[in-house]
Amino acid sequence: MKKDVPQRIAYYTKKVAEKAAIHPAIKPPRSHKYRQQRLIKYKAMLHQQISDEGWKI
Repeated sequence: MKKDVPQRIAYYTKKVAEKAAIHPAIKPPRSHKYRQQRLIKYKAMLHQQISDEGWKI
């Protein structure tokens, strides 16, 4: 099942907000170790899907 663009944007912003909610002085959980790299890849894929579907950003 392929998610549509608004669903992907909502997911991406939710995950970015979760990452930003952690105070810099507090060590993030182990599950966040590679989160930045995953978010960058997800954003690139999202931009590709937006351009493939003809959305204007």
